[in-house]
Amino acid sequence: MVTSSLQNLTMTFTLSGFDSWTFQIVFYGSLLVLEAVRADERLSTVLEPMDCTLTRAHELIRCPSCTLIGR
Repeated sequence: MVTSSLQNLTMTFTLSGFDSWTFQIVFYGSLLVLEAVRADERLSTVLEPMDCTLTRAHELIRCPSCTLIGR
């Protein structure tokens, strides 16, 4: 599923092994952000162009970081 607005473009997906999490890749201008969402918990990290999404998802869940960007 892909949703978009004037401010950002979001791609939502799930990953095997992370059944309780929903992942989103959000484009904020020139930033590419990976978000992991579960209930009312949201983890996020900025992705670099050549990052492996699966590897970065594992890292995000194991060692969360926070990127604050207004929506």
